[in-house]
Amino acid sequence: MLKPNRERRKVWWAVLASIGLHLLIGFSLAAFSSRQNDLDLPEEAPPPQLTILQEEPTPPPLAPKNAPMITVDESRKSAEAPKEKTFEANENSIAAAEKAATTDNPLPGQDGKDRPFMNFEDHSNSLASKGAVPQAKPSPTAPPKKEPTPAEKKPTPSQAPTPEPNQLALLTQTPTPFASPAPDQQNNETVAPTPTPTPTPEPTNTPPTPASAYRDFQQKTIVRGGISNRGRSGVNAVGTPLGRYKKQLEDAIGSRWYYYTAAKVDLITIGTTSVTFDILADGAVSNLRMTENTANEASASIALRSIQETKFPPIPEDLLNALPDGRFTMEESFTIFANR
Repeated sequence: MLKPNRERRKVWWAVLASIGLHLLIGFSLAAFSSRQNDLDLPEEAPPPQLTILQEEPTPPPLAPKNAPMITVDESRKSAEAPKEKTFEANENSIAAAEKAATTDNPLPGQDGKDRPFMNFEDHSNSLASKGAVPQAKPSPTAPPKKEPTPAEKKPTPSQAPTPEPNQLALLTQTPTPFASPAPDQQNNETVAPTPTPTPTPEPTNTPPTPASAYRDFQQKTIVRGGISNRGRSGVNAVGTPLGRYKKQLEDAIGSRWYYYTAAKVDLITIGTTSVTFDILADGAVSNLRMTENTANEASASIALRSIQETKFPPIPEDLLNALPDGRFTMEESFTIFANR
């Protein structure tokens, strides 16, 4: 009785195993077929896209952060910015040197005076002048009219009145000539020669004094530099809003300082006066203080007066946004030295 049951169970297990095997084979074939279809399908290429690139304007050259400041003379400015931006200045400048490089610093080698400052050329100072107002050119006066002498006066023959047009037919006869003067009367009259009029010379005006701009005193100093490019002495500098504004302040202060030192030349002494002050947004001076003075009190007083009495321009908007606390701190030194 047990043996048929065992046989029956074996049959059922065989049927179940066959069904499971067939299901496994079917799932395997289905999975392999779908994978093969995925591999055979070509990927769709993305549609072509047209991208228009707008060329952006070249930004102005930027000086390196905390670059040293320098003033570029008008005769040495360059229309192109240098590739190496070493200094920050009022104008662009290209580096060049008059002598061969002897060191590795970014300065030009040149000969000159031994001074506590650095200049690349020689010229004296001059104050700004608006020039003389041109005067109106005077109109030439007519020469005086000479009155004739009694001998020059001659009797004027009487002229017949001009007839009306309808009377011309009655006046076609030859008029009777005047009688000639007697020989004795002709010899008594002496005709004076007619004087030749002398033209009045035009007055010559002195040419008006032309207008001139302020220039500070510069004396070429000795420099041992490392610039290999030969030419007029100059440095690699980039003109920035800060450099241009600082140049305006220096010119405004310098024009007053030169004026006061010329007026008080017998009171000042050789030495250097250094001051520091702040420029507010509207151009007002704040926190003016003297940091060094190796000259006398008269020299220090002139330096402070040159700043106190100067009306500075407001800080430009493009510079004001980059300044901390909306103010510009400036250090200025005034040096008087023996000209030797």
